[in-house]
This record gives sequence, C-alpha cells and structure tokens, in this order.
Amino acid sequence: MNEIANTTVLISGGAGAMGQLTSEYLNSREDYVLSAIYDPNYEGKDYDVYKELTDIKEDLVIEFSPANIINENVTKLLDADADIIIGSSGLSSESLTNLKKAAINRKIIVIPNFSVGAAYQKIFSNSLSSKFKSVNIIEKHHSKKQDAPSGTAYDLANSLSPELLSNDLEGKYSDVNKVNNKNIYSLRGDEYLAEQIVNFDNDYESFHLEHKVNDRRAYLYGMKVVLDQYREIEGFNLGLEKILTDQINI
Repeated sequence: MNEIANTTVLISGGAGAMGQLTSEYLNSREDYVLSAIYDPNYEGKDYDVYKELTDIKEDLVIEFSPANIINENVTKLLDADADIIIGSSGLSSESLTNLKKAAINRKIIVIPNFSVGAAYQKIFSNSLSSKFKSVNIIEKHHSKKQDAPSGTAYDLANSLSPELLSNDLEGKYSDVNKVNNKNIYSLRGDEYLAEQIVNFDNDYESFHLEHKVNDRRAYLYGMKVVLDQYREIEGFNLGLEKILTDQINI
C-alpha cells in the first residue's frame, strides 16, 4: 500500500462514538488525512460519504462498525486494496482467518480494544496464569453493547492456558459464558462504560487485576500508538498488546 507522507483515511462507522473521536483525533495530525466516512447514520458534509464499502480509494480504512455488521463489512473490505485497522469486537473466527490470508501484500491490524490499560491487563494475566489454579473474568459494559462476552474478555480467555480452569461465582449477571474453560461473567447497564476484572486464585492467595475506562478518550492513546507505528507494521497484527510489547521489548 501507499506509504506517503499524508495517508488518506476512510472511517467505517464514522457516526458512532469511536468514529467521531477518531475523526477529531485524525484532524489533529499532519500525517493522516480523513477524507471519507461510511455510516448510514452520518449526516455531516465535511467528508466524502460512501453509500457502500465498494470502490474504496483511500489508503487506509479504520473500521468501527458494531458487532452485528462487522463480519459482513469485513467480507467487503477484503475485496479492496486498502490497508485495514479494525477496532470492532465481534469478529468471527472465519473473518479472522480470512483477514490473515489477505494480509500478504497489505497491513491488516485488528485491535479489539484500543485501551492501553486493557492491553497491559492481558499481558500481566498471561504472566500470572502459571502461578494460579483458577481464573474467572467479569466484564461490565454499557447497555448499548451488543455482544456478550465482550471481544476483550473473549480474547483474554483464549490467550490463557486451557489447563487453567474456573471456579463458579455467585451473583446475578446478564450473561455467563465458558470460553477456553474460563468462565466469563457479563454485566450490562447504563452505570458502566467499560470495566474488566480478572480474578486469579490458588490454595493460599488471590490476585485481582481490575481495569476501568472512565472516559472514551482513553482509547485515543491506543489509537495514537497504532498510528505512530502504522508504517512500521507489516502483514497481520492482532491486539494492541503485540504493538506495545514490540515497542518496549517485553
């Protein structure tokens, strides 16, 4: 793909909360030019508007569409030549496989969560997993979030050893799922934005890793990390933690 001084960008899902934040952030940078939006709910006139994800002319597509349409959008994006950054959760295993295959001659970066804190929570959880006998994950999100468990919790559970099991928790939850032998307890409500607790236990002690997003602007630092490294990344990349650990040689 083109690696020019000013990379042109299309945001898919540009009318959503993350799309709007990213639009504002891109306009503060000199090395990226936001030129187009794809979102049926977008009513602005500041950018070109795509009615369909076809005939894409931009160098880079940043995808923030909701979980119920993300896999359909991925199918369309695979037919384009643009690099892709996906910040949506809800990707199917088939979509991930197809994205990996398509990343031979372009950059495809999948970041289920742009929070730096969530990335480090995953890094530390993997470091702790061999020291404890059981783990469970509690994730809490706003009532508009469509998927449960969250993509972040699902990804974290799959990253841990399948031999690490879960103890059942008491309490009332919106949903309970078992992923890779790990119990994920989900809560949805207007009092939450995004929170996740990873509870480790053995016979003698417990260890809790808690992360909470207080404002959506927390995600912009993760976006900055990705865009700063964008030109150095090659092929397929999954997870903000991979970029962070490459930066600091963990």
